[in-house]
Amino acid sequence: MLPAERCIWDGKAVRTSWLLPLALFGLTWAESASAGQLTYWKFNVNQSRIDLVTNSAIQPRAKVVTNPTRLVIDLPNTTFRKLKSRRKVSKYVREVRVAQHSRSTTRVVIELNSKYTLSPRRVLVRGISPNQWYVQLPKFFPVDDAEETDRESIAIRVPPPKIPKPSVSSPDPVVFDPVKTGARVVVIDPGHGGADPGAVGIGGLQEKRIVIDVATQVMQLLRQQQINAVLTRTSDVEIDLPPRVAKAEGLKADVFVSIHSNAISLSRPDINGLETYYYVTGYRLARTVHNSILQGVSVSDRGIRQARFYVLRKTSMPAILVELGYVTGSTDAARLGTATHRQRLAKAISQGIIRYLQGR
Repeated sequence: MLPAERCIWDGKAVRTSWLLPLALFGLTWAESASAGQLTYWKFNVNQSRIDLVTNSAIQPRAKVVTNPTRLVIDLPNTTFRKLKSRRKVSKYVREVRVAQHSRSTTRVVIELNSKYTLSPRRVLVRGISPNQWYVQLPKFFPVDDAEETDRESIAIRVPPPKIPKPSVSSPDPVVFDPVKTGARVVVIDPGHGGADPGAVGIGGLQEKRIVIDVATQVMQLLRQQQINAVLTRTSDVEIDLPPRVAKAEGLKADVFVSIHSNAISLSRPDINGLETYYYVTGYRLARTVHNSILQGVSVSDRGIRQARFYVLRKTSMPAILVELGYVTGSTDAARLGTATHRQRLAKAISQGIIRYLQGR
């Protein structure tokens, strides 16, 4: 098998700037006898960030190669099941390629369009955990504006981030009979989970950790009011969108509330705020829950919006998707990382749902 970059590098004089030939964050792990696997990767166009998840601890290496500009990320002692994965991306990023570079190394290549480049010293590589990493690309700029020193720069070592680990009580799934009990059924959908961390923000703040905490508390508060509240996931597992919808449909739920947190580029910490989405039948639910959050929690209002999200389009009951705030926002991230703020969010969401069910 040809290395992922062989056909591009041959015959060209290239210059490289290694970013991570060091033991990042002071962590070192013994290389196991058998290679692990790259189990999940996702390039977020809006955030210019790639997330990488493996099933074992790794220490990535990364370098910038010029002509054209490419960010090359090597995952040592890691295999990739597919022969090659190649995706076209955007105006600035020509494509992202993932392939087996050598017997024990998976290579990820982010190639920019030939007219653009970036500063190697501004590329951020962060380990959320030994097997979960993300790479944040800096702002792109025209090749004509590039300076030689920028392309030759080496990344600065960054200390390990403090990852909030909220204490979440995840009760076993409960099967309700809404016809027999006559109670209202509310399905709470904490987004992402498992290998999919969702949005990753300032200090490595993970969406999946925030939303499972808030969703679990919403469920508990609703159950205290004799409302049959059910979670689409009760632990850190990855669930596709169709099963989430199927659970709500199977329970003949009266309400479906999907809980998420938002993100944009880490270069925009000024963007913060609450957003609530609905599709067709969920406007009154969206308005009631959105206003309840604004009344009970300190958060900027970014409005109620209509959107064609899968879980909103495919559910037959009133459904909304609540974006609690921006994990990339300086204000929101600081708040979302605290248990007190998450408790207030859960209380406000549950109060909004109850008001909706009461017809207020």
